[in-house]
Amino acid sequence: MFLWGGSFVLTKHLLIDFNPITIIFIRCVIASLFFTIFCIIVFKRSFIMAKKDIKYFIGMAFFEPFIYFLFETYSLKYCDASVVSVIIATIPLFVALMAVFIFKEKLSKLNFLGVFLSISGIIIMLWRSFNDVNFSFFGVFLAFGAVFSTIGYNYFLRKIPTSYNPIVVITWQNIIGLIAFLPLFFLVNNTETIAFQCHALRDLKNISFILILAIFCSTVAFILYIDSMRNMGLARTNIFVNLIPVMTVIIAYFVLREEITLSKIMGISIVILGIFLVQHRKFHKRIVNSS
Repeated sequence: MFLWGGSFVLTKHLLIDFNPITIIFIRCVIASLFFTIFCIIVFKRSFIMAKKDIKYFIGMAFFEPFIYFLFETYSLKYCDASVVSVIIATIPLFVALMAVFIFKEKLSKLNFLGVFLSISGIIIMLWRSFNDVNFSFFGVFLAFGAVFSTIGYNYFLRKIPTSYNPIVVITWQNIIGLIAFLPLFFLVNNTETIAFQCHALRDLKNISFILILAIFCSTVAFILYIDSMRNMGLARTNIFVNLIPVMTVIIAYFVLREEITLSKIMGISIVILGIFLVQHRKFHKRIVNSS
């Protein structure tokens, strides 16, 4: 969540010199090259997908990175990073409902209270952003498009057998995403814009931000997410998405020098309380089992 929270700040900076499709495409290229070589060396034959699982990998990659990154990155063109991050943080509510009604995971009333508390904390934390004169409802619409794409992503992710190492799963996710973004890259870029963006890559800050997005945000963060989902369940893992705006606020303070207000501190506290409530049953089980 720290990595994903930081991605909003880094992407917002990169949008000064690059269009959204280029940012996503370069992220997929770097991540695919780096981790494909790693998987071939480390996993060898186990890197190959079984035919019966190909449809699940394609479905997963269609929703994320393809659909999700389109909505999220374009929403950052119209909204502040903090506004987008708070909308993205509503993901746990919808994923929790999917986990309960589709995958039959069990959540208590206290768990659901934690979900709503976390979302309430986020709204308190970023309330002032919604009153900004530059607030864009179109940007909000795009951000919610990203939110709902994660439902499809998590559905197909749960269908992929746990026999696949999380690194293998995410590497294929990036490869399929790269193939999907390739025609879009040439559709939105002409020779002039490609030349301008290549020149922008000479900037050390730009290239370092893209490398962080590609290696850590597009790959390492997803690997950690899959491992958590397999150990804690879909609903309880996704509640930690509520930490994204918290991380965004903290990182924006150091990178963009944004102010940390009392309302943000109150919101962060409520978010953390909500996360503990959602995890309550799991912690209780650990105590019982250990005793």
